[in-house]
Amino acid sequence: MILRELRQAWRRLCKRPGYALLSVAVLGVGLGAVLFVFSLVNTLVLQPLPFPQASRLVAVGEPNSSGIDHIDSDQYLKLRGKLHSVDLLGAYAAVGVSIDSGHGATYCKGSRLTASMMQLLGVEPILGRGFTPADDVPGAPRVILLSDALWQHQFGADPHIIGRSVKVNGAFARVIGVAPATFAFPTFMQAWLPLRVQVGQHRDIHAIGRLAPGATMGQARAELHAWVGRLARALMPGQMAMHLAIGPMASAFVPRQINQWVWLMFGATLLVLLLACINVANLQLVQTLQRRHEMALRSALGSSRARLVMGALAESLLLSAGALAVAFPLAKMGIDWIVTTWAANNPGGALSFVHYGVGGWVAVFGVAVAVLCTGLAGGIPAWRASRVDLQDALRDGSKGSSGGFARIAKTLVVAEVALTVVLLVGAGTFVRGLDALLAQPAVGATHAPQVLTADVVLPAVVYKNDAHRIRFFHSVIARLRWNPAVVDATATNTIPSAMLGSHEDVSLPGRPEPLHGWPRVQMGIVGPHFLNTFGVHLVEGRFFDARDSASSERVAVIDAKMANAFWPHQDPLGRKFVMYPGNPWAQTLTVVGVVQALQLDGMLQKSLPGVLRPLAQAGGLNKMASIGLAVRTHADAMAFAHALTNAVHAVDPQAAVYAMRSQSRDMARSRNGLSILTEVFTTLGLIALLLAAAGLYGVLAFAVAQRTREIGIRRAIGAGGAAIVGTVGRTLAWQLGLGLLIGLALAVPWSNLLANPDMRTQAHDPAVFVVVGLLVVGVSMLAALAPLMRALHVDPSEALRYE
Repeated sequence: MILRELRQAWRRLCKRPGYALLSVAVLGVGLGAVLFVFSLVNTLVLQPLPFPQASRLVAVGEPNSSGIDHIDSDQYLKLRGKLHSVDLLGAYAAVGVSIDSGHGATYCKGSRLTASMMQLLGVEPILGRGFTPADDVPGAPRVILLSDALWQHQFGADPHIIGRSVKVNGAFARVIGVAPATFAFPTFMQAWLPLRVQVGQHRDIHAIGRLAPGATMGQARAELHAWVGRLARALMPGQMAMHLAIGPMASAFVPRQINQWVWLMFGATLLVLLLACINVANLQLVQTLQRRHEMALRSALGSSRARLVMGALAESLLLSAGALAVAFPLAKMGIDWIVTTWAANNPGGALSFVHYGVGGWVAVFGVAVAVLCTGLAGGIPAWRASRVDLQDALRDGSKGSSGGFARIAKTLVVAEVALTVVLLVGAGTFVRGLDALLAQPAVGATHAPQVLTADVVLPAVVYKNDAHRIRFFHSVIARLRWNPAVVDATATNTIPSAMLGSHEDVSLPGRPEPLHGWPRVQMGIVGPHFLNTFGVHLVEGRFFDARDSASSERVAVIDAKMANAFWPHQDPLGRKFVMYPGNPWAQTLTVVGVVQALQLDGMLQKSLPGVLRPLAQAGGLNKMASIGLAVRTHADAMAFAHALTNAVHAVDPQAAVYAMRSQSRDMARSRNGLSILTEVFTTLGLIALLLAAAGLYGVLAFAVAQRTREIGIRRAIGAGGAAIVGTVGRTLAWQLGLGLLIGLALAVPWSNLLANPDMRTQAHDPAVFVVVGLLVVGVSMLAALAPLMRALHVDPSEALRYE
């Protein structure tokens, strides 16, 4: 019986290809949007990481607004082996690797790993071996693990590569293994070195642990909290206990903001799907009304109500299946677009173990949602079809009065308008806030297309301390500034509005630690020509110069935000503050200058007060590994790339220059996530608007068709065009008005959910509500135009022969 109903439904759809294609297209767009966003939710939130015993892997480090950040290497050494609920703890840190296999030094992205980290990740080299605890010991022989791609491309897939010595960062290291092609942790790395940490280094590293069998996350958190408390009591006065947190491993890689955004997008796409289902339900109601005579005959011949419902649902099921066939390619296109857009501004910056796509669970979810859509889109028409009044239908014929069908259709239109308003208010709130954030003037943006930035890797065997590295950068900067194509050049570990140097704790001298923790600032290590290179304005005081040497008084230049936060309505020049308060390595700095308000982090991050410190005083801060170069030229930045490489190699041929890009590219990369969000929400809003317009058009066209005889009679007895428009338009007016009121009421809590001061999204934004109301009314009028024109052109003589 089910197969028979499906065959009959298929025949009916083939006889009405326009209706079938429109329904499949509408439902397919809604389903495609949901599958697209669900694939992101599945990849970034739901799917376990592809490592052995992934559910037991945890991240340990300092908590921040995004998740779990790095841990100090001394903290790692003290913590290792102290937690009974964590049976294994490993660590890693990104590093640039310069490899010379005999044909000149080339740069590749790399990472330092402990042997325990390799065990946690389950890495089994295809050649040779991985790191062992003996490799982690400071002073052990230098070794390197190659990626499969690097082994093939740079070493010609030499099967005898194991044991061969190659020059790595200026010193010879022995190749001990080749990693499998599937391994590139964490961001498409090409080589790995042992992570060797010593007491007193205070390096920023990342720690990953594994919960002991039977241990829970709650137990691990309680044990970590107790351990930190015991350490705090054992510290000397003036020292600070570390702030540490533990959480799922994913919390170290996927920021909380990303989780929130994908869930918000998922909620918005569910509303789009509901809107599509309402549209298809309306279309099916129209078709059901046209089949009233047929269903009445079937009922008279003995068909049960269940059989009539099954017939209507069979049609809905076929439409959902067709929509699913449309939805999967649309979702794949969306995923390809988001991956391509992200990669365009983040070359090599994605997580190697996160694989986007429409996989098995997404397919299962799609089928489940398609079945749900069958009920949502076909349930009301099926139920209404089963309640056909036999005598009324047989008396009125196939084109009789619409009765309860029309009332249901009108109710669905009201719901459709309300949902459209909710979606548009949400999209408008989000887009307006993000546009305001993206439109705010970025510090240093004036000359961004002319500023070339680059990272530099120095051979560790040659540059054994920070003083050597500082001298190298001074020599390169001096050489660059002599070039007539250069306006100015500097060494820096931060790029305004694009790349952060580091977050640090600060305090005023003698102040105790507040309950909520020390104030945080964005800190950058910069050379004396930083301001002119990036076009940053000095407000008062001076910037760094020859007076600020390694042996002179430690100084800092702060931005206007920090001056207002720490010394409101006071002159900040000459004031002192403490960097790294509560630590044995705390430093007291003197403010010598104030610059305009800075944003030393990407646009997605919260804006904090800014502090600049001189490169000459960076020794001992463990920041030199992140120092790069920035050159402002008279022409396009990338045209100077070759000259920049030559200037570096003129000072040291073994220094590797890599990741050269313009400041404009850096800034675009920092805004990449915001741009994607803006486009997604804009697209969802447009889809909602088009679906609403299509729904209104369909219902009005249906209403005009049903009232053709009535309109013809009115025209025959002298009714004018205005009266005809009023007759048809009154229904639209109350549907539109009621839908707007309900939609605006529902949009208030929805806009509350999207409100975020950091992203400039504002709840109950009057401009958004007014524009959405006008837009919905305007589109509704356009959708009504064709049916109204058809009503005005009804021929009385034809209409009277309608029956």
